[in-house]
Amino acid sequence: MKSEYDVVIVGLGVAGAYASYALAKAGLEVLAVDIKPYEKLGDKPCGDAIGKHHLDFLNLTNLPPDLVEGYVRGIDIYSPSESVKFRVTGDGYLVDRIKLVHYLVERALDSGLELMTKTAAVSPIVKDGFVRGLVLLREGRSVEVSAKITIDASGNARAVARRLPSDWPVSEELKMVDSNIAYREVRKLRDGVEEPEILRIYVNKTAAPGGYWWLFPYSRRDGYVNVGLGIQGGRGYGDPKTPLYRYVLSREMFRNSELIEAGGALVPTREALSSLVWNGVAVVGDAAYTVNPVHGGGKGSAMISASCVSEAVVESLEIGRVDAESLWTANICYMNNYGIKQAVLNVFRVFLQELPNEDIDFGMSRGVIREEDLNALSLRGHLELSVVDKAYRLVVGLRRPSLLLKLKTVSEYMSRVKTLYESYPQTPRDLPAWLHRVRSVLNEYRAKILGAS
Repeated sequence: MKSEYDVVIVGLGVAGAYASYALAKAGLEVLAVDIKPYEKLGDKPCGDAIGKHHLDFLNLTNLPPDLVEGYVRGIDIYSPSESVKFRVTGDGYLVDRIKLVHYLVERALDSGLELMTKTAAVSPIVKDGFVRGLVLLREGRSVEVSAKITIDASGNARAVARRLPSDWPVSEELKMVDSNIAYREVRKLRDGVEEPEILRIYVNKTAAPGGYWWLFPYSRRDGYVNVGLGIQGGRGYGDPKTPLYRYVLSREMFRNSELIEAGGALVPTREALSSLVWNGVAVVGDAAYTVNPVHGGGKGSAMISASCVSEAVVESLEIGRVDAESLWTANICYMNNYGIKQAVLNVFRVFLQELPNEDIDFGMSRGVIREEDLNALSLRGHLELSVVDKAYRLVVGLRRPSLLLKLKTVSEYMSRVKTLYESYPQTPRDLPAWLHRVRSVLNEYRAKILGAS
């Protein structure tokens, strides 16, 4: 082990693994550390799904077949009564998350990556307003390593970011109401599932307050499904395992099913950090809150954030500067490729979490909330109602005036937030004023939505 590197990466989930792969491939001297043993890298409970469009963006279109556990061609979203379902079309995969991480790490090792497992990041070394490296703990011994840039890819632990000065944008803490607490199991059913290439999401505030429960079949593993439930954090709703067993696993289809794997995780469900970079440091993946706020998927966006940061790191080291301004292209890249859509979806997330079951059922069955809306949100992160659309929804929604009011409000604020994010600051100097405007709009929106509940 050396004492100086170009880059040190903390955490080898999909974000850290992709950053390791991209930066080692670029010829940089990279050290990656993870507290887990090698065989457990990437082992995190999740839904295992990733959209094909994300893999296309990342040039990972030819994954080895043994990484793919299922093919996806759409998602069915069920109303609380399950009498109505909307289908959101789109190709994707269910992947073996551990094999995916190993696939990326092994290619990084081939390009010169130095890897240290069973190693904890104790604290960042901050000097003169820059992160200059890390204090590590390995086999009971404290070790200091210097790095020009340190990348926090440690997920919810935020092992580096949470120990940085509180006025740095990368250190912003997650509020529990902007998270979901999820628990999921992999089970083998007695019988197969119809249309195994369709994922299922069930919105029901009784079973999953502020979240949803899901059923994701592994189409290449007959009878195997990923089933889980997430609830909004910070609202006193309790643990997700209890309602999963009460409302979901008690169903006939799960009778005599075999439990293969189980686990839980905290999922950030908000807009991304206002900046993924600062002086000598970057934050990616869950540590940067890059998860989709509506459906909780995070693999693709985590790797997109790692890709954007990696490109900025290479460019910054080429010119010999690692300040926030030199790394700022990472933010521009991420916002353009996912952050804008994520911020808009966060507005819709707040709306959805406050709707009672009766409003969701009514809206989906009467066309006040429509299948086209969810497809537009999924593809473009945008909800725009035409004059004809508004008139139609007004007629069918007169029995639920509060729902119409909320839908009008959410459409208006999604447009406002999108406009703000499309004018994301081009330099760190302009970030505070822009962030003040964003927070003012979001606070105003929350007050209107919560006041109409």
